[in-house]
Amino acid sequence: MALLWNVFRHYRAMLRPVHMLGRDPQACHTWVNAPDVSKLHVQIHWHDGRWELCDRSRNGTWINGRRIAPDQWMPLTLHDQIHISSDPIGHWSVTDLAPPCTSLLPDDLAQAPIALHLHGNPLPDTQVSQATVYVQNGQWVLEQSTGTEALQDGRRIRVADQAWEFVLCTLLSTTLDLEQLPCISPTIPDLHFHISQNEEHVTLNLQLGSQRIGLGERIHHYALVTLVRQRLQDMQRGIDHHSQGWLPLETLAGMLGIDTAYVNIQIFRARQQIAEALAETFAVHLSGLPPLVERRRGEVRFGTYACTIQKGSQEEGRLLPAVL
Repeated sequence: MALLWNVFRHYRAMLRPVHMLGRDPQACHTWVNAPDVSKLHVQIHWHDGRWELCDRSRNGTWINGRRIAPDQWMPLTLHDQIHISSDPIGHWSVTDLAPPCTSLLPDDLAQAPIALHLHGNPLPDTQVSQATVYVQNGQWVLEQSTGTEALQDGRRIRVADQAWEFVLCTLLSTTLDLEQLPCISPTIPDLHFHISQNEEHVTLNLQLGSQRIGLGERIHHYALVTLVRQRLQDMQRGIDHHSQGWLPLETLAGMLGIDTAYVNIQIFRARQQIAEALAETFAVHLSGLPPLVERRRGEVRFGTYACTIQKGSQEEGRLLPAVL
């Protein structure tokens, strides 16, 4: 998560794997609106394990007071001073040279950037979650109570009273291409829930082919079971599968006896646990599969996964992808 700092603007810019600075706001990641700045003034990229800069301008670029040769790649070092204009808005300091990483860059300068994990990132934090950023079907998405939307590089995200910039850093040559996430089998895993007779304990097993892994007993398993039960009830009532299982978030919170923010935390933790188990045991990435929990405006439901609920010694119900 390499960062450039502009003292005059009190602004920090996070570098993409290939990053442009210049006067053209449509073509540049960092816009520098000064008359002596070229439309595409400076190119910075991550190459062979280091950040390098190349001057593409007519008026020149200076590093640490020395003008650099045009069209030649120069390695950057920490605390380098980059000047692309006589105006202070074109004066930048290199404050971080970490490798590129898809991240959220907070507006609050006191907060560090957030490196994003594929399986889920609750916002504003893991204690109070009103939104989640994760990968679904090879695309970074923002999940909120209003639904799920695809994220594009540079998208502004606001949750509660905090705001971030989404910084996409996909390096096809050196990192995982999000559109080609490895999945050794297209099969969607079966979820097997076992509920104690008094409903105080819920365990979950994942089944994929002949392999099974136990995920133990967790509070968030009961949230998933509640959503599965709603879908089963709607199916038994003959409701169309497109309309099955939807519950207002507030209703689900009431059924679980918790507030809506904690419902989001439980959904996040369930997705995180299942994603880690699939990756470690089956080499399957949840990010390449259908959503575990689907959302639309103010409502949630269990996704298109085969699922069995056993209560005590009796099978309570079973969902199959064909009927979802």
